[in-house]
Amino acid sequence: MPNNHKLVCARAVRQEFAGAFKQAIDDYRGARLSAATWAKSLQAKLPDTLPTVPLKFLYHEEVAQLAWDGAVTLDNAEARKQGNNFRVMARTRPLQPQEVEDGRYESVSSEGANNSVVVHDGRVHRDGRTLFTVHSRFCVDQVFGRDDTNAVVFEDAAKPLLQSAVAGGRSTLIFFGQTGTGKTYTARGVLDNMTHSLFEQVPWVSLSCYELAGTRGGREAVFDLLAEKAQVKILTGEDGNAHVRGARAVKCENSENLQEAIRTAFSWRSSEHTERNEASSRSHCVLELQFPDSATSPDDASQGRGLLRILDLAGSERNFETQLHTRSMAERGGHINYSLLMLKECARLMHKNRCRTEQDHAAKVAHVPFRSSRLTHLLKSSFTDVAHRTVVVATLSPSPTDVEHSLNTLQHVGMMRSGRPWESGTTNASSQDDGLAKTSSGFEKVEGRGHALHSKLQDARKAQLSLHAFSMVTQVGGSLAKKYDAENVKTEAFIDARWHRELNVKVEEDLWVLREADAEAIQVLTSWREEQWAASKVHDMARWDASTLQAFLGSLELPGKARIPSTMTGAQLRRLGRRGLRALCSDEETAQLLCEALLGEELAGKAAAASHRDANAKITALGQHKVYAALPETPQPLEMPA
Repeated sequence: MPNNHKLVCARAVRQEFAGAFKQAIDDYRGARLSAATWAKSLQAKLPDTLPTVPLKFLYHEEVAQLAWDGAVTLDNAEARKQGNNFRVMARTRPLQPQEVEDGRYESVSSEGANNSVVVHDGRVHRDGRTLFTVHSRFCVDQVFGRDDTNAVVFEDAAKPLLQSAVAGGRSTLIFFGQTGTGKTYTARGVLDNMTHSLFEQVPWVSLSCYELAGTRGGREAVFDLLAEKAQVKILTGEDGNAHVRGARAVKCENSENLQEAIRTAFSWRSSEHTERNEASSRSHCVLELQFPDSATSPDDASQGRGLLRILDLAGSERNFETQLHTRSMAERGGHINYSLLMLKECARLMHKNRCRTEQDHAAKVAHVPFRSSRLTHLLKSSFTDVAHRTVVVATLSPSPTDVEHSLNTLQHVGMMRSGRPWESGTTNASSQDDGLAKTSSGFEKVEGRGHALHSKLQDARKAQLSLHAFSMVTQVGGSLAKKYDAENVKTEAFIDARWHRELNVKVEEDLWVLREADAEAIQVLTSWREEQWAASKVHDMARWDASTLQAFLGSLELPGKARIPSTMTGAQLRRLGRRGLRALCSDEETAQLLCEALLGEELAGKAAAASHRDANAKITALGQHKVYAALPETPQPLEMPA
């Protein structure tokens, strides 16, 4: 079955059962807030192994532990202070007004103190009966909060690169993420802040701006945005770095000239209206700032020494998000996705090579195809040059319909960082260098994505019982033991293997893969399911006890008296019938109103039961990836009489 079916159904599940997933997200955020509030008092009063016990009593055990690590343990708190040459940052945009109007909710949580992002992925199990949420934590070097402006992004992400380039180094700032997550908005905000402080450090700067886009002939080309999109070339120079030959360089001596040149370049950039964005960028835009040497004459702009390269990458798109694209838009979108795919492939191979060399220094490494696209050719030095400083800002969408994009973005930016051969990974106590054990902290201390292998089958089997059993257990033992020694009777989960063949998968066929997140917690929404079941039975009079019946009678405004015994239950009341009710009421009008109220409760109970059945049927269909269940219901046309 095509993957698009799975994605469409997954998005439909998160929207259809938004209330359930909101509850799971609120549970995690509540657990994190409780952990931060109780941390000092619990750690002072309880031993080291017990502070999380009260939290696990109130919340799901895995969720409580994940929240405790993100609010108290803070394994990644020191990542922001490290001076690595390759840094990864994350910024989540707020929900847009249209998304709020459509009932969307925030499925991404930022943990600034721990420099991490938690993505809440709502899913339906393939058994077609269980909803669950996967809380995935990704550790980065820095996370920008909701209130952080573009000025904060410039100070933390771009300013260190600018200072390095002014001093004569080479730096690269990359904005990476899905379409419509604010890459261009952040890039322009950073450039605006940069132009105001740039000329306090240098007398002039040389600006070049070009875009990487597809041509009508099906090839990838480079166009100079300062020369009305004249085509130029990317070539490798004698220094081994990629250079753009033939591009126009504009010398700017003040911030006004630089801002005007940037506006002129951006006005020529390819952008079109798409399903995701009214003005979506359809190319990778590269802006180069070349800084002068201290001995360079202002009249010679070609002798710059330091280089700052800013890339505003186009966002990737799924096939089902490009249904309204024209042929030319589809061709350009294909080039965008291909270049991003090659960027991710280069990062994956570099990470794979690093893992091999850590295990065996003489191991043969795979070739990294940097020349497979113009984008990777241009960024080769960012990954291979030890002195090259690089910052990747991953932009994320909080909408539940974009969870797959957010997970994909975070997985690959983490792999980009861990793929650099000189970045020290997580080390064991046994690994030593010249008799001294290697130490790590912050981002490198977290044992997660890119640092270890795990079995997906074994991980799934840990949650298999909870996913299938729904807390349905049966007592094992005789009737005497159940009656007289109920506390010691053993219980077992009820699973019929005939209907769950996935339990029979052999371990030998399992694949060991890289961890996709630094930490995960799977929360089965059993409480929501129980609430839905209870809500479907609220109007079922057969389940009413005496107190519920009396409360219902008290809510009615009857003209006369209804002499209903205080010990009568709802089931007993139903068996009375109309004649029996008339005998218990003081007059005919009171009996008539009481009968109508009971009939209304009966109809409401049938409607609630039907709604519950429809919801279960939809969960089953979406769990089996049946696309028709994800389509909005349309009213049937009325048939005109002949």
